[in-house]
Amino acid sequence: MGSMTADAPFRPFALKRPCGGCPFRSDRTPFLDRDRGREIADSLHADASFHCYKTISYEAEGGTGEVTPDSKHCAGALITMEREGFANQMMRIGERLGFNNPADLAMDAPVHDSLDAWVATHDR
Repeated sequence: MGSMTADAPFRPFALKRPCGGCPFRSDRTPFLDRDRGREIADSLHADASFHCYKTISYEAEGGTGEVTPDSKHCAGALITMEREGFANQMMRIGERLGFNNPADLAMDAPVHDSLDAWVATHDR
């Protein structure tokens, strides 16, 4: 994972559609446990960010994911929240600063209509 340089634009909301392994996809079998799903949904409602796993660094000791300046917000989470009619603090700040334009998201992507609906899929 490269680092942000003067030549690399700051684009934290660059992802517009969920990747194939996105946990928010509605066309995939849920793979997170229910407690982790609820934890993610609650953190998003509490204004936390959720970054795409493909854009975080796993180079830290222990292999835990670490957000870097090059990390991108998860498009699946963004679309789910937009469908719900909810924009968390980072989404709103991104809009005001011109980094986030919800109209650019692929709203037809296969994700759930709300965070609660997404969490409910983990009950199966």
